[in-house]
Amino acid sequence: MDNGFVPLSDDEVLFTDRGRVLMSNPTFKVSEFLDQLAQAVSDRQGDWTEENEAWFGDGLPCEALRFTSGGWQRGRVRIRLEFMPLKPPGTLPERSSARPEPLDKLRPRPIDDIYSDDSDY
Repeated sequence: MDNGFVPLSDDEVLFTDRGRVLMSNPTFKVSEFLDQLAQAVSDRQGDWTEENEAWFGDGLPCEALRFTSGGWQRGRVRIRLEFMPLKPPGTLPERSSARPEPLDKLRPRPIDDIYSDDSDY
């Protein structure tokens, strides 16, 4: 994608506390936003059809004159939301070959030991 933006999946969740449009809640799924956008567009157009829904689903057949294609290119177009992280996600640390610490603190204690000091485990 261009400039680090990548498309969001319909089930991904956004939170924005400023510049909100269409959504009264600051937290919402991408699919909820696209549904609201489709509703807002359909409310303003008296002749909304099922075909218009394709803008928000599988896309509409179209032709695009793109800078990189050397001419008109046939395909489909649809409206999506994109996201660009401020910094790339961190990588997970490499797994050490050293043996992990015992998980004694996570094991259930006998009922008699309920009030014992945590440092004992």
